[in-house]
Amino acid sequence: MTRTQIVAAAQRAVESIRADWVPNPKTRYKTSTGNMAFNSLRYQEEGDTFVIYMDERIAPYVPYTNEPWLSPRWNGKKNPNEGWWRRFCDEFARRFAAELKGEVKNG
Repeated sequence: MTRTQIVAAAQRAVESIRADWVPNPKTRYKTSTGNMAFNSLRYQEEGDTFVIYMDERIAPYVPYTNEPWLSPRWNGKKNPNEGWWRRFCDEFARRFAAELKGEVKNG
């Protein structure tokens, strides 16, 4: 498989997630505008690396959506989105492996 084919497979995997992914799917079209998925989610090649990231200039609140809620304002409630980036990465790896018709190993 060529580098171009691998990059194209990675792009398809990201784009397939973009359409239906939000940190907490229960919030889609309720409290979620989709800004992170539709506008902030980016990817690019950097040398031999395919980088997937959230553009914090578009969604400066992104880091706070992934972390535990610590403020007394939340009265000890758990952030329902907590850990979504790990779930996103796991889903990307699953879809990327399917695109490659292979297996993606961590390590």
